[in-house]
Amino acid sequence: MALIKTKGLIIREQPYKEQDKILTIFTEDEGKIQCIARGVRRQKSGLLASTQIFAYSEFVYYPGKNFGIINQANLIEAFYPLRTDLTKMALASYLLDLMYNAYEFYQKSPEILKLLLHVLFYISGGKARNDLVLVGAFQMKLVSYLGYRPVLERCMVCQHDQDLTHFSIEQNGLVCRDCREQSPGYLYKLNPAMLELLRDFLKQPIKQLKDREIDPAEALKLSDLLDHYISCCIGKSSKAYAFYKTMLNP
Repeated sequence: MALIKTKGLIIREQPYKEQDKILTIFTEDEGKIQCIARGVRRQKSGLLASTQIFAYSEFVYYPGKNFGIINQANLIEAFYPLRTDLTKMALASYLLDLMYNAYEFYQKSPEILKLLLHVLFYISGGKARNDLVLVGAFQMKLVSYLGYRPVLERCMVCQHDQDLTHFSIEQNGLVCRDCREQSPGYLYKLNPAMLELLRDFLKQPIKQLKDREIDPAEALKLSDLLDHYISCCIGKSSKAYAFYKTMLNP
């Protein structure tokens, strides 16, 4: 069987047998795949660094019915600082969890993979004023790319574009002050700064958003909103985000 070469980000790992791992890799060319990496739990393994969680590597593997078999792996970027800062690690783990939950195996999304790598680069390097702004931008761009773009220009009830004060999960977008009582389910209240940032998550590139300033509590509320929205859209919730929230409120 022919070998396949592709670049990819390890988004999940689990021990397998005594010395091996099962890796879930989001690749540029093949989408989300699973591969067995043999012997990589040994400290002297030549593939140790390139087969860690968060590692972006070039892989050569034999495809299989259920699992590929890693033949070679060359590390491109390890994002090492994510392993030394618990808060950054928790946020980055959440982003990997989103990728795992949002895509089926062999479903490709090279654009979102590239976006995720940019976000991890800025978070890992401490290059963002507020990491949650980048997380929120990734959440919004991901859910929109999946086909669930929320309506942020008008009220979902009356269709007017004034006094938009709340986000309705069930109605996939904004509602105005007058219509909020008619909206079922949970509503997230938004102030003008939060609404502006929510819209900018869609319109502006990550490189521009990394310098954005916002009140930390408001940034967290937007991430809560978008995590809730994504969970409803794809039918899966993230344990990694729940873990991140426990770190904030031990």
